[in-house]
Amino acid sequence: MSVINTMLKDLDKRQQPHGLDELPVPPLQYRQAPQSRLPWLLLVLLSLLLLTLGYLAWERYAVLARTNLSLQQDNQALTQEIATGNSTPSGGSVERAAAFDVSKEPSGHKKPSARQEPSAHKESSARQELSARQELSARQEPTGLVTTQAAAVPESKTEPKTELKTEPKTESNAEPSVESKLVVKSRPVTKPQTAAEAQASSAKAVKQTGTMAVTEVKLSPEAMAEKRFSQGKSAQEGGQLSQAVTDFSEAISLNPALHGARQHLAALYYGQGQLGEANKVLEQGLALYPGEFDYALMLARVLQAQDDSQGALAVLGKIPDDHLLAKQKWVMQSHLAQQASAFTLAEESYRRLARVEPNQAKWWMGLAYALDSQQKFTGAKQAYGQALGLPGLSQQASDFIQQRLAQLGDIE
Repeated sequence: MSVINTMLKDLDKRQQPHGLDELPVPPLQYRQAPQSRLPWLLLVLLSLLLLTLGYLAWERYAVLARTNLSLQQDNQALTQEIATGNSTPSGGSVERAAAFDVSKEPSGHKKPSARQEPSAHKESSARQELSARQELSARQEPTGLVTTQAAAVPESKTEPKTELKTEPKTESNAEPSVESKLVVKSRPVTKPQTAAEAQASSAKAVKQTGTMAVTEVKLSPEAMAEKRFSQGKSAQEGGQLSQAVTDFSEAISLNPALHGARQHLAALYYGQGQLGEANKVLEQGLALYPGEFDYALMLARVLQAQDDSQGALAVLGKIPDDHLLAKQKWVMQSHLAQQASAFTLAEESYRRLARVEPNQAKWWMGLAYALDSQQKFTGAKQAYGQALGLPGLSQQASDFIQQRLAQLGDIE
């Protein structure tokens, strides 16, 4: 109660109007300051994020703009090159047209200007120009569109162009003026075709540079075997046993040293009751790799299922006593030896098991039975007593041991 009274007094003092400046600031006021700054910090972070995204977008846009500009420049350069290449065959017609005009001029005299020529000469020059353009368009054969445009040009419109662009002052520059006029007029004729070709070629180049090259990667036989092994395990887990058998068989055919696939295949045959196929697979593996004693242990189990105890014992004898599989070998060997009445081998196996696991009553009982079967009653009595003093025996086994000890009581 004193603590509660003290807390109430302190609360009354804090609520009094006087002396508030001298009181310490509650910690709650300090915790409010970061809460008021949090929206500003979020706003600053959001602004920085937006600026960063804007900068990245602008940089990306600039890169795309530069790329488009470079592509346009390449297209223009390619168009000019193709246009120049297409216009070269028209040189013969240009020279013939120029020679035709010059041949009509008197030698040794300057050619009069276009303004001083008679109307008949203007009409002949216009017709010559039109024939030259038709010959040029016929050689180039764009698609029939240029010839139609050239034929549709009236003579009244061609005459002013002839007067302005073929106005020579001397005899030396008369021929170049005619040639430049024909070249300029031939460019619009060939431009639609060359531009389309340039765009097609540039698009093809972009497609070639933008596509990914897909190359076929050939797996090694070992890698293919691992792949088939993995597929076989997946099929076995999914209940597709026939597909699993096919995958495991292909795996060991590609890589006979893939022992996991061979063991899975033998176990699959064993589970399906195809003991002959399992025996064949394991015998092949043991013949190829005598040091793989897993095959020997599995083959012994298959032979045991085929009621071939002697064959199973012979296969188990290949496993060394210092191998990791030695304990499993002794367990199976002791059981098979008792079935085959090979009590000496059973005694040896049970002694090794009792030495490895001395607290297992079943090993002592098996040893006692093997000694009892060989009429080694003294050792059998000791083994029976050792087994009876350890936990783990069934009631039936305990009753048998007690009954047998009573029968061997007077025997030394």
